[in-house]
Amino acid sequence: MMKFQIDFNIFCKSDKGGQAKKTLISSMYFVGALIGLLSGGYLYDNMGRKKAALSGVVIAVAASFVGTFCKSYALLLALRVFHGIGNFLVATAVFIWTMEVLPSNYRNYANGYTQTIWCVGYPVVALLGYLIPNWNHQYLACCVFVIVCSIPILFIVESPRFYMIVNRPDLAKDSIQRIASLNGISLKVSDIEIKEESAGVRQQSILQQLKEFVQYPVFVLETVIMMLTWFLTALSYYGFNFGWGSLVPNVYLGYVIAGFSEFVSYVALVGIIAKLGRRRSLITLLALSVLSFLVSIADVNLGAGWSLESVSSLMGLIFVSAVFSAIYLYSSELAPTSHRGVVFALSSGSARIGSFLGPFVINNLYEMTHKGVPLGVLSFLGLMCIAGMFYLVETNDKEIPNTPAQVKARRAYHTYRF
Repeated sequence: MMKFQIDFNIFCKSDKGGQAKKTLISSMYFVGALIGLLSGGYLYDNMGRKKAALSGVVIAVAASFVGTFCKSYALLLALRVFHGIGNFLVATAVFIWTMEVLPSNYRNYANGYTQTIWCVGYPVVALLGYLIPNWNHQYLACCVFVIVCSIPILFIVESPRFYMIVNRPDLAKDSIQRIASLNGISLKVSDIEIKEESAGVRQQSILQQLKEFVQYPVFVLETVIMMLTWFLTALSYYGFNFGWGSLVPNVYLGYVIAGFSEFVSYVALVGIIAKLGRRRSLITLLALSVLSFLVSIADVNLGAGWSLESVSSLMGLIFVSAVFSAIYLYSSELAPTSHRGVVFALSSGSARIGSFLGPFVINNLYEMTHKGVPLGVLSFLGLMCIAGMFYLVETNDKEIPNTPAQVKARRAYHTYRF
């Protein structure tokens, strides 16, 4: 790390310009993430989940490899952008693919337990940094690590649902047969019958997707509600994660507790969703998040440098982390196959904006105004999300829709009760 600071003249405490340069390095990653998501919205729904993921792998590996020889600050910023593009292309594509090929009763477990791998990534990165002091060599290690972890993507079978929306039932049947074979089931293509009301009628294209956004306002409203929820969740999550220095007496202890709490929340969420369903779980978790924000406003000293605010903020992060995991699952089931990539691009793109603003809300507004202002804003947005959840349908263990027409049809029996 010291070599990194020397190479680019970054000394945060004594040089405001150095602080800005360091912050910009972090910010450029999220710029790339937003670009990756926006481009992915097209790639996922038109090129395919697997091809989009492999494109992201190539970009991420290339950026990491070039980073091994990087000596220029300008080049480093560019590489951070490409890292964001590649990583988010891969992560989102693989998640969409996973939710589409799994049976409905397994999606909750796959979502919850795979999210815990996110937590494992933190100590792995820290270990690489400890064992490999030279930051250029760290890039090379990441390059090798990404290649190894991405090998399984080469062997996955493209989602049959994707082939259905692009009117390739022959390839959809082939994918189903290959998936059955991987599970030890003997299945002939001639035995597979695909019944899809839009087959041969609907032609997948950007223009068709835009037309259906206009044609089905119900689908648009559901998407907007999820975008707002993603925005609030990222705003709170990254705000607290980058603001422990101003919330707890020991920033390192704050991160340790937060990391452990995040792991617990992901595991516990599986049981919560199994009991309450997607919609009621999110309403409950959002309500608990809002409650923790409101409690944090009170000035109560608990001793040893701790306050009611710091304890409540840590509790709030548990609920916010659970919401983050739940909205991934819920979004994949609410969105139709024909627009699932676009919906994830819009929703996760909204989260990137929230991740930009979060640290400012916690670190800066806390000093500029009374703490009740930022916490009040978070509470108000949380209440708006809760109200929106009542409009959405429950998707618990139900078949996911393939087209916006099916999104509209499933609301026929929806009730607005908790």
